[in-house]
Amino acid sequence: MFEAGQAVGWGGTVLVGEFESLPEAHEYALVVLAMNLDCWIKLEAGGGRYGIHVEAAYEAAVRDEFALYEAEQAEVEEKVEPPVFEAGMGWAFLWVCALVTVFMLQDSYPALTDRFCNSSLAVFEGGEWWRPFTALFLHGSFQHLLGNIAIGGIFCVLVAHSVGPALGWGLIMASGLAGNVTTALIHYPQRFSSLGASTATFGALGILVGTGAVLAWRLRSYRKLGGVLVPLAAGGVLLGWWGAGGPQTDVLAHVAGFGFGSVFGVAAYGWQLHRTESDDE
Repeated sequence: MFEAGQAVGWGGTVLVGEFESLPEAHEYALVVLAMNLDCWIKLEAGGGRYGIHVEAAYEAAVRDEFALYEAEQAEVEEKVEPPVFEAGMGWAFLWVCALVTVFMLQDSYPALTDRFCNSSLAVFEGGEWWRPFTALFLHGSFQHLLGNIAIGGIFCVLVAHSVGPALGWGLIMASGLAGNVTTALIHYPQRFSSLGASTATFGALGILVGTGAVLAWRLRSYRKLGGVLVPLAAGGVLLGWWGAGGPQTDVLAHVAGFGFGSVFGVAAYGWQLHRTESDDE
């Protein structure tokens, strides 16, 4: 919320609004720039509040535009009420149990790894289309498994909280599956294999980016872009950690999973918001 200030001279300009945070001041500065006018942001006397200054000749026009913008924002925020879902901890527990059980079976029956990992030749020449999916439950080491559970599980729960447990986990698995198929296709006809839940984990990050982008767009809010930037930053960190995790992992699969997750997140969240708005009308 901006507060109109009295016209106070500063470098030949007048104060047209004060804001509690710099991101909020930037948001309203974009309104001024959209009017094809110049503006300046200044930390006001006393500290803690940021003022937007414009040339005196445009003071009235900018104040009117701010009022219209705030009214539009209030209308949009009232209309767009993002749905809130349970975190689906039961689904997360089942996922962890599945990963741990499969890892124990890998230790007892080493042949399972070669039989069910993702493989470009086995998929496209042998017709073993289950491999891109089963590879999501295999891991090359205990550290690999622990990393996916401890870090990936957090993002998977956030996805369930954003779009719903059933839909969320379905999209996560679909992102991992599509990412593995795409990676195998890109490497074919060269011999290539990979395994690990991290493709699906990056799919979960992509879904969070997609939902954040949809919400920021629907609210027309600069501040809501944090919902996009935070998962993107997390994705960059995880790529640094896992991008070169050994011969049985591939950064391309992570990027592919992230890309598909972003698309699925935009589609799913856009549909949910549209349905919510339709039900309210």
